[in-house]
This record gives sequence, C-alpha cells and structure tokens, in this order.
Amino acid sequence: MIGKLFKKLFSRDYGLSATDFASLLGYKTWKEAQGNTYAIFFTQADDCWFATELPDGQWAVWKEEGEMPYPFTVFSTWHEAIGHLRGLFDETALPESHWIMEASKKKLRDLVDKETQIQILLYGNALQFACETLGVKDMRIREYAEVFTVSMEEVYDYALNHGLPKSDAMRDPLIEGFHYYKKDGKWHTFFRERGQTFDEKNFDVEELGKRYIIKTLVQLSGTGLY
Repeated sequence: MIGKLFKKLFSRDYGLSATDFASLLGYKTWKEAQGNTYAIFFTQADDCWFATELPDGQWAVWKEEGEMPYPFTVFSTWHEAIGHLRGLFDETALPESHWIMEASKKKLRDLVDKETQIQILLYGNALQFACETLGVKDMRIREYAEVFTVSMEEVYDYALNHGLPKSDAMRDPLIEGFHYYKKDGKWHTFFRERGQTFDEKNFDVEELGKRYIIKTLVQLSGTGLY
C-alpha cells in the first residue's frame, strides 16, 4: 500500500501544475519539492496526507486529493505539523496501520537536538523516547540510529560537565543493577543480579572510571548504538 502511494505521488506526470505547486511551496521544481516531502498517513480512499519541509525551515501540510496545486497549511515546526496531522488522523478513527509517518533518517536526526539525545541515553527511557519520536509502536521495524546520533565523545563531554546520573543502585548495594561509587579517591563499579555480585572494577584514574561508567550506562540503555 505504501509503495503504491509513493509511486502514485512520485511517478505520475503532473506537468505544469506540479511546477506551480512547487513554486507555491518555495521550490523551483517539483523534483526539489518531492525530495523534501514525506508521507504521514493515508485514508480509506488511498488519498495521502503529506508534510513538506519548506526552504525556510517551516513545514507545509497537504493532502493529495484532486488536482494540483493542492491547498496547504504552514506550520513553524515539524512537531506542530505532525501534531496537527495526528489530530486529523485521530478524528478519522482509521486503523493505526494507516499512520506511516515516513521520514528520512536525516530529517529525524535533525529533529532531535543532541542535548536531549544525551539526556535520554543517560537518564531516560531510550525505547519509549525512540517510539514516541518515530511515531511507531514497534522498534523491531526501525533503528535506534534514526533517533540517537550523538557520538560517545559527546556523551562523555556532557556527563563530565553535568555530573554522572544518580541511581537507586548507588544508594543501596543490595539493589540489582549496575553500581558505581567513589571512595578513597577511586571509582568502584560492579553488577548485582540475583543476589550475586560480579564484574567488580576499580579505577585509580578518575577519568578512566567515569568513561567506563558512562559507556556502560549508554550500553545498558539498550540502543545497541555503542
């Protein structure tokens, strides 16, 4: 179904009307407009709603129905545009499978600022955030790399400047999970599971200890990125 929609939009010869529509969107050619257009959801009649990023960074929302040029509404941000479309979608009571929100990896990367990514990786729920950002319920058909694009060095720098995350495991050595603490000028780490302690490590060099802790926390976020 999705392939059919894209073929309909991108293979059809719209002629001069497509150029006129592209011009209204701020582009010289329909091909340029196509390259910045993403399908969001489709109706029972196979009409599709799209979001087009405009040259000035705003977003135009429109429906492929009838003849070009299509009427469209402009929103300042992606989130405003998607929020509007999600409202329209919910009003239709369509099956969730009709919500596709196709967007390129580059666009999704650009939409999540690095500080937010780092905070989620260190302090939040990476799975929940990825699903909400991508607009899909099943991350088995997506990649975390579509959301989290920061480097480990950027994560290190942020954590070293803002401090390591606090955790329940740091307050009680009997709590299961990854433990880390500083004592006598050294960083100490270990894992506890099913009443057993394992993989104990001690770091005389503070930076090495912090880097190990930060990397472990990111790995435990489950993204598989690092």
